[in-house]
Amino acid sequence: MIKVKAFANYGFAGTNMEFEEEFDDNTTEEEIEECMRELIMQQVDWSWKKVEKQCEC
Repeated sequence: MIKVKAFANYGFAGTNMEFEEEFDDNTTEEEIEECMRELIMQQVDWSWKKVEKQCEC
């Protein structure tokens, strides 16, 4: 088994997060990175929207 820790900080006091997961020995680094990224992103409430360009009259 491969044991992995991921760390996240969102730039504000008290926002340090640590995640720990175990993977099979044959798991690739890309698969581990994708899984840990998903774990971290599940903790973030985010969205986006298109901003209309305003007329510079």
